[in-house]
Amino acid sequence: MKRTGRAAARQMERWSNAGKTGVKGLCLKTCREAWGLPAKYPSAIVSWNRTPKKYKNKDWRCAPIGAVHYYKGGKYGHIVIQSELKNKVWGTDLPRVNKIGLHHRRLPVNKWKYKYLGWASWLNGHELPLKDMPK
Repeated sequence: MKRTGRAAARQMERWSNAGKTGVKGLCLKTCREAWGLPAKYPSAIVSWNRTPKKYKNKDWRCAPIGAVHYYKGGKYGHIVIQSELKNKVWGTDLPRVNKIGLHHRRLPVNKWKYKYLGWASWLNGHELPLKDMPK
């Protein structure tokens, strides 16, 4: 994998600016494609559960750009990518259904009543090369 966290976040931004649709319920697929990773797990919650403990972190304040944040809720959970802004993440279906959008990291908690699980530097069996911190 040659992408960086900044490149993954910028890919989400490009897709958002282009008005990409067809992402409803495909948060894990969209995030892994932003990172350029192949399919492995069927859902965000399975991805979180299969992430080794050493790659998990509960403190959102230290999530580098490109880190993946996980939420528990619904049948499949939810996953988003840390943007270049401290409290903002790129994800699917928020703030608009079937669109990629930039939103506050707590929006899945506030709107959908999902539980924030933490962020990870691991996705689909790959350690993510994270280094840059958001502003």
